[in-house]
Amino acid sequence: MSLDKQKLPLAGVKVLELSHIVAGPSGGLILGDLGADVIKIEHPETGDTARSHGNNGQTFYSFNRNKKYLALDLRKPGGKKIFEQLVAQSDVVFDNFAPGALKRLGLDYAWGRKINPRIIYCSVKGFLPGPYADRPFLDELAQMAGGLAYLTGMKDQPMRAGASITDIGAATYGVIGILSALYRREQTGVGDNIEAGLYETIVFWVSQYITGAQMSGVNPQPRGTRSSGMGDTMGWGVYRLFPTIDEKQIFIAVTGNRHWAGLCDALGFDDWKKLPEFNSNRKRSAQKPRIAERVKAVVETLPYDEVAQRLYKALVPFSPVNTPMDLINEKQMNEGNRWMNLKVGDKQFKLPKLPISMGQTADFEVREPPGNLGEHTDTILATLGYTAADIQKLKSEQVVLRSDQMLNTEVRME
Repeated sequence: MSLDKQKLPLAGVKVLELSHIVAGPSGGLILGDLGADVIKIEHPETGDTARSHGNNGQTFYSFNRNKKYLALDLRKPGGKKIFEQLVAQSDVVFDNFAPGALKRLGLDYAWGRKINPRIIYCSVKGFLPGPYADRPFLDELAQMAGGLAYLTGMKDQPMRAGASITDIGAATYGVIGILSALYRREQTGVGDNIEAGLYETIVFWVSQYITGAQMSGVNPQPRGTRSSGMGDTMGWGVYRLFPTIDEKQIFIAVTGNRHWAGLCDALGFDDWKKLPEFNSNRKRSAQKPRIAERVKAVVETLPYDEVAQRLYKALVPFSPVNTPMDLINEKQMNEGNRWMNLKVGDKQFKLPKLPISMGQTADFEVREPPGNLGEHTDTILATLGYTAADIQKLKSEQVVLRSDQMLNTEVRME
């Protein structure tokens, strides 16, 4: 570590992660990348269900770095005892179990705060407290119920986002709650019980459209039925995709007068640059079709790289339409050192780092690769004072994972 870099900000914070698939694991990953000591607790027989998904482990490997692995049956007295010992010396319990699961196990926040008044619980749920709090829910369902699928799709054809944005978004808000609770605990010495909701996350994200609907009295048109995306509702003169001669597409955004001047310079619109009828967003917005026609006429005669270079020099916002394979070789990610390298068997993969930069902090890295089910069971139990004989007894009672079971729980690449 460089002498002018500090340790990761959550070093020393102990987290117990009870989670599966995306929402819980992505929250644990954020905390782990920031330096927390995360123990992922899984059931000895099944583990995180992402281990058995038919996608070659891509979900599991994406969200489970920088954690230790303990396989523990929380339904058995021995498992509850071990969990109690861990809670007593931990800071956070993070879960995305089904509603009421921890309470049914007798391990909810009401129980945990008796063990450790400083403990912070955080649960990612389908809904926050209210009439639907006990409903099971999922990412795609939240996008439908929260209005995002309607806004994203076509008329009568709602469309979800291509990534698990609801799960990751709700988990991120949960982490914000955890960080806030950790800060306040420094003054009060008392923890908190935090919930993050999938549904409420999406509703929060569509705030501006909810406000607009109340102002106008009508729903906005779905995005897929509009030619220029947010430019229709935000009053921007240019905000859309244009085709290039080499069969690529470039998104160009003009949201202010400086952008407009730059666009005119880039595409040779000298006669429009200072014309009064184009000197504000409101005026340009009123003439979107006319402007788009002229921009299209120029852009479609040029290759993407030339258009991009012109816009870059003119400081006009633009973007390619990247695929996942494009991103692997993308300049910003590679030259900006935004990848973590993960080795799985004889294969090497790139995983994106957290999307933040902390100038006075050691860089994020893979300190612990995604592990096998129960991989650190013995080590974790030893730190709680269990002897080798004690651990062997727990294995024989199937409270924790037996060594011979571990051989059958690896996530396998096809």
